[in-house]
Amino acid sequence: MPVKTIADLQKEYAGRIDHLDLELLIAHTIKKPREFVMAHPEYTLSPAKIETCKLKLARRMRAEPLAYILGSKEFFGLPFLVSPATLIPRPETELMVEMALEEVASHRSSVIGIVDVGTGSGNIIISIAKNLESLCHPRVGGDPVAHQKVSTLDSRLHGNDRYNFYGIDISRDALAVAKRNAKKNDVATKIKFLHGNLLEPLIQNSKFKIQNSKMIILANLPYLSKKIYAATAPTVKKFEPKSALYSAKEGLAHYEKLFQQLKELTTNNRELMAILEFSPEQKAALQKLILKYFPKARVIFKKDLARKWRLAIITP
Repeated sequence: MPVKTIADLQKEYAGRIDHLDLELLIAHTIKKPREFVMAHPEYTLSPAKIETCKLKLARRMRAEPLAYILGSKEFFGLPFLVSPATLIPRPETELMVEMALEEVASHRSSVIGIVDVGTGSGNIIISIAKNLESLCHPRVGGDPVAHQKVSTLDSRLHGNDRYNFYGIDISRDALAVAKRNAKKNDVATKIKFLHGNLLEPLIQNSKFKIQNSKMIILANLPYLSKKIYAATAPTVKKFEPKSALYSAKEGLAHYEKLFQQLKELTTNNRELMAILEFSPEQKAALQKLILKYFPKARVIFKKDLARKWRLAIITP
């Protein structure tokens, strides 16, 4: 196989693959940033690198998600490893992290349990743990405005220096990825990853039932109905785990099971909040389901940046 330059590869694959994907895959192959690929079209690739790159390009042309080929995806400004055992983190899910951080900052209880149900790659709970660490120990330099903001935030977080982080998943393969991501983002010692079906590992843990005065339950569970799942793009349907996407009962079977378990956690007067991600067309059905299990619940719905209904915040 003859030596080729970056420009040669770009010309060969022009019109066959998105140019951004092409640049990223070339960069990944030669272990350089994308900017290097853009600035150095004359850079030559060895025959071995060309073969490796073409294999990656072929995978992308078969609709495999770019994140699986690269092995990583950014979420909330942090790097996350991904594999076919986990969903690829979506930008709209960052709203869940934002809401959780706001709730923690506004709460003065001494112990808060933050539980990520169906943790997958761990992107939600890891982002919360990492950013909460930054909020409690900010580095603002000499900026007086920044110092004022930090001072205000510190007052809101005062006495709130004890958090218990949990990530739960029914997939052991997903948990293995989540643990690697926790280590990658330097929060491995902060998060307990548990194997089990939704909240079962915590419900069955008597110590957990008494050690958290407030709980925030985060759940981005499978919520695609049969119809919606059938209409998903090939990049999703052919490659991402169906078990993490599809749910029976019009996409709400997993959430109904979660609500049944949540009732067990509301029996001891503990403060509880649940933040759920859902599909926009499910808003009315989800609200009805919530009120079936928690008739007196306070429910707030939030839209994502695309102005679509995305989160339900429940205080039973």
